[in-house]
Amino acid sequence: MMEYKSPELQAHIEEVVKVSRGLIDAIIITKPDGTPIANVNSIDVNPDYLAAAISAVSGVISSVLEVMDMGDFRRAHVELKDKRYLYVVPYKGDYVALITKPNPNLGFIDLLLDIYFKEV
Repeated sequence: MMEYKSPELQAHIEEVVKVSRGLIDAIIITKPDGTPIANVNSIDVNPDYLAAAISAVSGVISSVLEVMDMGDFRRAHVELKDKRYLYVVPYKGDYVALITKPNPNLGFIDLLLDIYFKEV
């Protein structure tokens, strides 16, 4: 089992999952280098692998936007084959990634991200 680097962030994402009313299958907060620091996961996804993948994906998105001189991204979401969504959001120098259940209420997910992971 993963040892959490941040009990505060762990409690924060556990609250997000609770408030989501079952719309979130997995949520992780990771350092830009791919180190997971908090994780809630109801599906069989290894948090270390997910954190490394999120680090790579967010790095690619940032690099593409930098080449296009468009600044950094605020939020990225990708629709998966099974109608789940993967969201990646920069948050206080880290990245939050979440995977929804199939056919989620995207407006509600966006609202949760705005409320719980708003950059100050």
